[in-house]
Amino acid sequence: MMDVKRIISKIERDYIISNLRKEERIDERGLWEYRKFRIDSDVIASAEGSADVSLGETRIITGLKYEVGAPFPDLPDEGVCTVMAELLPIASPLFERGPPDEQSIELARVVDRGIRHADCVQTKKLCIKEKVSVYILFVDMYVINYAGNLIDAGAVSALTTLISAHVPEGIWNEEKGEAEWTGKYLTGEYIVNELPLVLTYGKIEDIIFLDPSLPEELVSDGKISISVTEDKITSIQKSGAATFSIDEIKMLGSKSVEIGKKLRKELNLLQYLTKID
Repeated sequence: MMDVKRIISKIERDYIISNLRKEERIDERGLWEYRKFRIDSDVIASAEGSADVSLGETRIITGLKYEVGAPFPDLPDEGVCTVMAELLPIASPLFERGPPDEQSIELARVVDRGIRHADCVQTKKLCIKEKVSVYILFVDMYVINYAGNLIDAGAVSALTTLISAHVPEGIWNEEKGEAEWTGKYLTGEYIVNELPLVLTYGKIEDIIFLDPSLPEELVSDGKISISVTEDKITSIQKSGAATFSIDEIKMLGSKSVEIGKKLRKELNLLQYLTKID
């Protein structure tokens, strides 16, 4: 990936910082304000759940697929849910073809960690036969347009995809020694427990702000992403050279729970639960 720090001029950087110091932003938001989310679910007919999520101009399409396989030896009665991300070259001139780079790995891991540590996916409900057969869910995120803050957009896209899930229900046939389909489905209502959101903050010098746009990301010293449920923090990830004091982290933790509650109500993600007659 090209050096993104070289594509923003010093004049633009100074302009962005000058506005942030006045608690203003180049897109007219406040320091603690999100860009607009737009969500569509069940957009991929061939997937077992999907979502098309935009945060401002950032856009991520996510699909859910599954396999039936053996569980991990240390988790014999639990299924598996794994999150992956791909930064498509059409999304930005900053993205190049090739193996996953640092940014795509960070996107997948931070979203995955938020889901995993929040007890979002009920993995025990993904067990078909203990020690023998479980569901393995793959949540694949594809970045369609990059305009800053992939992590928060990806988290909502992954969560909406899981909520809209409709995975064929399997039971174990002892005589055949294999799993077989019952004709019913495991839906998001059955699979999903908690609704973790990830809130990402950029930092430039001593200024901290929510949901960095692309120009803000390109001039930021670093960022911090905080995953929250309704009432607690489940994970924190920092990247970049910026440092955050203990007081700043405590402040951002409280603010994340507060903003998360408001955002959760606004998004109303449970409306995307799949209804199967």
